[in-house]
Amino acid sequence: MVAQGVKVVSEGANMPSDLDAIKVYKENGLLYGPAKAANAGGVAVSALEMSQNSLRLSWTREEVDGRLKGIMTNIFNTAKTTAETYGLGTDYLAGANIAAFENVANAMIAQGIV
Repeated sequence: MVAQGVKVVSEGANMPSDLDAIKVYKENGLLYGPAKAANAGGVAVSALEMSQNSLRLSWTREEVDGRLKGIMTNIFNTAKTTAETYGLGTDYLAGANIAAFENVANAMIAQGIV
């Protein structure tokens, strides 16, 4: 892909890039969208569908799209901001992983587990 001039890789399946591939992306400055972020849209829409069913609501396609856009924008911004906060530049994989870890850690603290 690098030889073909690819600049961006966004995973469309559950973690199809192995560690060697991710290393190549990083070494060559490719912008990498990890599966956990790139595939979140399908999971988010499923959650929105469950919410509609549970609340007996019916949103228009535009309402669902608007909510999904907000969710995906938040995911990107969180990964980006976290990567930048930790001095990792555009390593959105690390940003997503660190943000997820922080969320779990904060929840455990809030519950008095640690």
